[in-house]
Amino acid sequence: MNIAKFRNILIGGGAYYLSWWLAYPLAFGYGKLIERVIYMGQFASTFVMPLVVRFPYVVVAFGVGAAVGWLVESARPIGWVAFPAALYAYFDFFGYQWARPPMLGDRTAQVTGALFLAAACLAGGIAIRRPTSGVVEEQSNRLTIGIYP
Repeated sequence: MNIAKFRNILIGGGAYYLSWWLAYPLAFGYGKLIERVIYMGQFASTFVMPLVVRFPYVVVAFGVGAAVGWLVESARPIGWVAFPAALYAYFDFFGYQWARPPMLGDRTAQVTGALFLAAACLAGGIAIRRPTSGVVEEQSNRLTIGIYP
């Protein structure tokens, strides 16, 4: 493993770890704003509630994806953004402790929340993508083949 890959792994894992230091205070303040919201019906409690409750975490996950996409040294930084996105999906899915056996709606809300965080992290990496990386790579390939612009 070369040093750039090791550095990219540390960037992805470190950004994920540091994100929780920012996400918890944001979630505490946001929770005070939405604590009296009542979700009526199965659809609202299964799909809408995980999206609303996890909004501060999603904002931070988007920032993590953007930071990792910006900081890694790679021709394809989106591949490195997938590492913290997988961490978000895994730990958010398996981070539940149930007081009673979960029903289908509970598991659906759990999956919805986990995938929402992972998708936000990937969206952050896609949003910050630098468009010059593909042009520079294409020009360097032309020069090595012998095709001059």
